Amino acid sequence: MNTANRHRQGTALLDRFLDWQIAARHYPGAVVHVERDGEVLARRAAGVLDPETGTPMGEDAVFRIASMTKPVVSALALMLVEQGRLALDEPVSRWLPELAGLKLASGKAPARQPTVRDLMRHTSGFAYVGEIRDPALRGLATQVDLDGRLPTLSPDQVLATLAALPLACEPGTQFLYGFSTDVLGLVVERITGVRLGDALREALFEPLGMNDTGFAVPDAAAGRFARAHAEDRLWHGFSDKYALAQQMGVPMHSGGGGLVSTIDDYARFARMLLAGGQAGGRRFLSEDSLRQMFANQLDPMNPGPVGYTGPGFGFGLGLAVRLQWGASATPSTAGELTWFGICGTVVWLHPRERWFALQFGANMRSRMLSRMEFRRTAQFLLDES
Repeated sequence: MNTANRHRQGTALLDRFLDWQIAARHYPGAVVHVERDGEVLARRAAGVLDPETGTPMGEDAVFRIASMTKPVVSALALMLVEQGRLALDEPVSRWLPELAGLKLASGKAPARQPTVRDLMRHTSGFAYVGEIRDPALRGLATQVDLDGRLPTLSPDQVLATLAALPLACEPGTQFLYGFSTDVLGLVVERITGVRLGDALREALFEPLGMNDTGFAVPDAAAGRFARAHAEDRLWHGFSDKYALAQQMGVPMHSGGGGLVSTIDDYARFARMLLAGGQAGGRRFLSEDSLRQMFANQLDPMNPGPVGYTGPGFGFGLGLAVRLQWGASATPSTAGELTWFGICGTVVWLHPRERWFALQFGANMRSRMLSRMEFRRTAQFLLDES
């Protein structure tokens, strides 16, 4: 089979994948993009933007990218490390003294306080309630409900809440997904003296041309905002609390989950990472910083993000990384990176093989199935290109 026929077969498979996802009501519509070495292998906008209006999905649709905010904020923090303004292994309390003297659930002080590296690899102990294993601590965290209230709180209120809650583990010992990147964003604010969104805009968004990315949906882009099906109540609950925060003036710029973006904007970010930290003749990150970002930062016995990626993945500084051993739920190879958002977006990228794949949809209920099926579909395109 020649290259043109293989490409047609691959894009036909992608069309069938999208048709099935939409027919199964996993999302009303989606935008996907697969690229290798600057060549677009496939790109589609399918379905509708908003099931209530029936507006066709457009390639410029704006999505809540939720936890895909985390790799972006981690990249900015690494830029500050390169500038000598931040150190990976210094305690978080150097910049946020409100978090000095944190305790464990036992009431004892931890062996050491959380560091900046802990924030980037999610070993700080600042866990989401679903990650907390101690029943008493989980009950306390549920009552406080920082998971639900964070977007509408001020940074001072977030810090006060975290300071009052015991850590969910000894820092550095366990991967517990949670508020680590929100805290990292507050560290960035202390160092730069500006809101996180402004720091990101100056350092990354404007230079990369990520003009539709930010912590609020601008009025001019409201007609491009993608929404989930009405029955996907979890998606609407998550989105509504960020919409309320926008009405309040976005008191907390959530480095862990607050950004909205488009597939073109996130492609610019992914492209920069694959290009060795460079874009448009400008260097954003050094090769040394990227090596650390892309390398597993967890102890070999640490199960890492298995509940989010399936087996076979560790975690670097802001992204999950495929390990050299073990089974995997997706056809990924060693060194492949990924992360995703609870609202239905995902990025897969492989620095050595120089490709990335993005799927943006509005889908919380079946997001894990959708992103893994998308990864398998993308593999066919990569193999046949």
